[in-house]
Amino acid sequence: MNYYQDITLIPSEEISLYFLWEKLYQQLHLVLVERLENGKSKVGVSFPKYSKEGRSLCNKLRLLALEKPDLEALNMDKYFDRLNDYIHRTSIKEVPADKITGYAFFKREQVKSNHERLARRRACKMGVPYEQALAFFAEKKVQHSKVPFIYLNSQTNGNRYPLFIAMKETNVAPGTAAFSSYGLSNDCPVPLF
Repeated sequence: MNYYQDITLIPSEEISLYFLWEKLYQQLHLVLVERLENGKSKVGVSFPKYSKEGRSLCNKLRLLALEKPDLEALNMDKYFDRLNDYIHRTSIKEVPADKITGYAFFKREQVKSNHERLARRRACKMGVPYEQALAFFAEKKVQHSKVPFIYLNSQTNGNRYPLFIAMKETNVAPGTAAFSSYGLSNDCPVPLF
């Protein structure tokens, strides 16, 4: 990753940090979906103040890309116009190689916690009765996550869901830029600075 742009969220008494994360990330997801190439995004994200202990993303999002035009093409003014009073965006800058302290994967963590939903999916996929599928999950333990998350709304069915974001530090330097439509990846690390 050679270029970056920081976005700082500015909560107020009326608007919480969590609400701002929802609105910002919903828009970012839409932007990245629009710019996908072969199902992958050239823009990744990092959370410079990510806190595992506090289960918090804090208030800063960093967008990263190999090439400056990949960040310029996001057309931030169009998508983030309504949030301008609550966010501060820096200009696009070169990643300061001398300030990199390491690398990390920011990836989506999927939690299987809703037995009813899982049973419906199993019944549909396996062609078994719902009651049988529900009985299969009744004995399973509910999973919980201890990583920070952002609530998003599905554009296809309108359902609200949590996007759990895990951070895993690594020694591997990035070689390519192939991220999900959330800017996350299990394979492409981003620099920490």
